[in-house]
This record gives sequence, C-alpha cells and structure tokens, in this order.
Amino acid sequence: MLLIATLLLGGCATTWIATQATGTQRAWEEGVRETSVPLPGVHERIAIKLPLGIVYEPHALGVVKPFELQCTTDQRAKDVVYRSAFRYGKRWKIMSGIMALTEGALAAVFLRSRDEKPEYWLYGGFLAADALVTTALFWIPRKEIYAKEERPVLTHVRSDCPDGMMLSIGADRFPVDAAGRIGEVAEAALDAWMSEPMGPLQLEVAGQVQRFEIGEGEMCVWRREHHRELPPCYSGVALRSVLLSFEVPVGALSTVAARDVQPM
Repeated sequence: MLLIATLLLGGCATTWIATQATGTQRAWEEGVRETSVPLPGVHERIAIKLPLGIVYEPHALGVVKPFELQCTTDQRAKDVVYRSAFRYGKRWKIMSGIMALTEGALAAVFLRSRDEKPEYWLYGGFLAADALVTTALFWIPRKEIYAKEERPVLTHVRSDCPDGMMLSIGADRFPVDAAGRIGEVAEAALDAWMSEPMGPLQLEVAGQVQRFEIGEGEMCVWRREHHRELPPCYSGVALRSVLLSFEVPVGALSTVAARDVQPM
C-alpha cells in the first residue's frame, strides 16, 4: 500500500520540474482572465463534397438517401488574446504545504522500515528529497503573468448550398438546390458521364469555376456502388467522395455576421 501511495503521489517537486521542462507551467496558474480582440481579415470558404458511393439514412437501416452534394460554409479569422493570471498564490501555498508534509511523513515511514526491504531506501530517499525541494518551492513569491497571443477563430455559417450554384456535366449545366440535389435529369447525365466522361465535370459557385478531378479509380467506385450488375472493377485507393473548396468574399454566401465566431 505504501508503494502504491508513493507512485500515486509522484512527487510535488518532480511534477513542478516536469511542467517547467515541458512548457506546461500554465497548470499552476490562478485567476486567469482573457480578453479577445478581433483582427482584421476574415476569410469565407465553402466546401462541396460530391459523393461517389451510395449514402444511407443515418437513422433508418438500409434506406438510401437521395443523391445530393454536401455543402459547408465556414468563416476563418484570428483574434488577439490578452491573458492575465498569477502563479504561486494561495492555492499553491496550500497544495505545496500539504504535499511537503505528506511526502516527509511517508519518507520517514519508508526509512524506518528500510531493513525489511532494501528498496525502501530508494522510496524513502526519493520522497525525502522531493519533500525538501517542495518546501523550498512553498516560498516562491507570487508571480504575475501577462501574455498576448493570436488564436485562430472559426465559425460555421451554413450547411446548405448557396443560390446560383451550377453543376456542369459535359456541355450541359444543371442548377443545384439548397439541399444539394440536382434533379433526375442531371443524375442520369452524371451517371452516364461516370461510365463515359465527355467534357468536364465542374462546379460554379459565386462566379468561380472548379473542375472535379475524377480518375478511373473514382469512376470505378461509382460504377461498383450504383451498378452492381456490371463486371467488377478495381478502384485502388480511390476515395468515396470528391471535394472542392472555394474562397469567396465575406457575406457572399450568407447574411451571417462575419464576426459571430467561436474559438477553434
């Protein structure tokens, strides 16, 4: 039991030294206060995912969801965070005082029993040394901490697709609704394109155009998922979805306030 107690304690001074060595001294801080000031420069980005495999309803076993593009719009910014705190205050004094007394008492018990087991010399010596250093640490004067740092800030704006988004399949253009659906005609055209690609497969958002990079592996995933009656094909390490990302002017895709943000 004494050995278990020793291992659980670990040593107050030893822990303090470890935090100094690893740069985690904030563990000892008290009275922490932070003030965030937004920095200029907010970036809005929409990510659109085109699923290649069949997607099922999450709460209905075996029910296939309609084909739809998945849109996510986020805003990214930075804040300057002014931080104040102090170390070695009242809480530190109480904790280090209790630990010094406890370690000293345990050290005495181990050293008195050193003849029973030789390793008690080691346990007792460790705790005695740690108690001595902890006693010295008890007298460390209170230290005020003032710091400034930049932190990334992220806010999720919307999960629906914006107005005016168009999917081009070859020479044909199809509108994408808010749910990411393209309609039966466009789905048939996309299915035909996956079997025999003619022309680009690209997306238009807020006046920008990007092409989906779909290779043989991705087309194999589509055919294997949507046409299981066809002979099997080898997709290699192809993914089950293809992603595009557009950076647009802030507010171009929403009316959400640009600085209504949450820390990352």
